[in-house]
Amino acid sequence: MHKKVDGLSVETSASDLTLRGLSLSELAPEPVTYPLVSFIIRNWNYARFVGSAIRSVRHQTYPNFEAIVVDNGSTDDSRREIEAAIGDDPRFRTIWLDENLGALAGALKGLDVARGDFVTFVDSDDYLLADFTAMHVQTHLALPRSVAFTSSAVIEIDATGAALGTGLRGSQPDTRKGSLRRSFLVVRLSEVSGPQFDQLDDSVVAHPPTENGWLWSPGTSNMFRRFLLETIRPRAKSDVMFGLSVDGHFCRLAHVFAGSATIAMPLSAYRLHGNNFFAGNPTLDGAVNVSGPARRFFPARRREAMRVLVEDAASLSASMGAWRFWSAIAQVLDSDGVTSVQVFEAPEAQAIIVENLPALFATFGKWDTLRKLRQLMSRSALKAILRAAGLSPAAYAPRMVGIELSMLEARLRRKRRAKAARRNPRP
Repeated sequence: MHKKVDGLSVETSASDLTLRGLSLSELAPEPVTYPLVSFIIRNWNYARFVGSAIRSVRHQTYPNFEAIVVDNGSTDDSRREIEAAIGDDPRFRTIWLDENLGALAGALKGLDVARGDFVTFVDSDDYLLADFTAMHVQTHLALPRSVAFTSSAVIEIDATGAALGTGLRGSQPDTRKGSLRRSFLVVRLSEVSGPQFDQLDDSVVAHPPTENGWLWSPGTSNMFRRFLLETIRPRAKSDVMFGLSVDGHFCRLAHVFAGSATIAMPLSAYRLHGNNFFAGNPTLDGAVNVSGPARRFFPARRREAMRVLVEDAASLSASMGAWRFWSAIAQVLDSDGVTSVQVFEAPEAQAIIVENLPALFATFGKWDTLRKLRQLMSRSALKAILRAAGLSPAAYAPRMVGIELSMLEARLRRKRRAKAARRNPRP
């Protein structure tokens, strides 16, 4: 049986949502449907791989999805491969661009027309395992608290498809497992069996937005909530955006807004073929694996993330909370999980703050901004920023004394509370 959902033809004969072992169609006064998932498949001159990526989406066990293939002005045989792989599948749409806009700008063309509640950006040299969508959606539905996105482990393969390794490509500082709610308390997909749900529960780690470092696998491995992607879309000009990647921009920003969850279970394949943008070598324990050209675009990526935060600073700080907003500035300027004080010792981070200082002053006021920045960085780093911005530290010295005293008072209050807690431990 096929069902039409907003013009999409969806196979629904074997699919059902259940709660406490009962069909939701029996419990609810109206149908409760599967959320729509949008796949945005981006391609540029990967005719030899793109067919596998498209077929892997077509073969998903999850019933309710759409797919938008964005071809970035390919000059090889990509068009023929794309059309052959899609066939007459009505769930697929194509966007043919006249020129290569780059990975992120091409992805945004697809996002402009996507309608799904969840979005996965598929690199055309990778592919999904058949249960990728069902496992990711089930994780989103079963986490105790909603997160911005989920990221799963990968099978690393070479250009010929030979398996090279399995695991999460991001850093995992601990092994907290069992992050899902009990299976009878959550909406269940019929595509995820009881044993599969238990395996998923053993594989999921929830990461709060304050957890720092790069925790995730590459772009194809991630499933985002679409409404948040619209909030944190890049605002860069096309010449700057060309070198930015989808996961490089969206993963870190989405995480600082609402946290993320990693799934240690491999649900997609990451192809290593020598021309990878981010990492073209297999993962090695303890080794930083940025072997592609992505590294030289890291400064542009940090600047664009900062621009997103600052341009809408008033509303974002209100929704995130002031403390998390200012902490997020340090997080998006660093990918190594160091302290905020260490982040701002780097001249590059200081330069990005200088660029955005006028906007921060306009939103929060000069002295509140300086107070917050001083909480994030050392006194010497803040003086360096003032000098670089053409603001004499000596002219600010009288008011800065007050900021230093307020910080000292705050530290003393924390010490007193800690001392009182040690004297009077909770039973």
